Amino acid sequence: SYLYPPARAPRAPPHADIAAAKDRERVAAKRLKEANDRFANLQQDLSKVSGELQQTVAEKEKIESELKGLQNELTKKLEPEIQQGNVRIRRRGQELVLDMADQILFDVGKSEVNDRGKSVLAGVAASVSALPYSLQVAGHTDSARITTPETQERYPTNWELSTARATNVVRFLQERGKIPGTRLGAAGFAEFRPAQSNATEEGRQKNRRIEILLQPL
Repeated sequence: SYLYPPARAPRAPPHADIAAAKDRERVAAKRLKEANDRFANLQQDLSKVSGELQQTVAEKEKIESELKGLQNELTKKLEPEIQQGNVRIRRRGQELVLDMADQILFDVGKSEVNDRGKSVLAGVAASVSALPYSLQVAGHTDSARITTPETQERYPTNWELSTARATNVVRFLQERGKIPGTRLGAAGFAEFRPAQSNATEEGRQKNRRIEILLQPL
């Protein structure tokens, strides 16, 4: 009897092995290049985000420094009124709020800025005019109705009075304080945004006020 060796698959010729190896090498090289490109893009994105973050931090620090400097300067200029409780300066986030009692800006029942008010507002304008800030002026009253016939003829309700006062403050800041109109705004809120309860005379006095909101542009 004869023994036959098991059949073997025919061996690929050497040049076929070389071609397959080169194909694998090309695929591996392509994948490596794609991975390197993705890594380079990620590094570029990370660098951009890091730069933007540093810029944002620097801008916030600049604004914070400006706000502190402005608050200190206004506090010095308005110290007599602050001591008498007629002006309050407070921070609200990255904004500065000047709370001014109506009695230092206007005569009773009037909307025109008086001499005392002009002096106060001139000091504010001098401190702010060169800085990149907008000034939003809000007029507020207490809840008492206008009863004086002469006043009622010009201002039927607290809406008209609060709006007229805010507008006159803005006009003074623009015309005498030389602050561009593009940085100014005026609004009247009558008695509807009280700072304190209108149940007491002290509260009503606190509610008769002008608020100037200073915001970085």
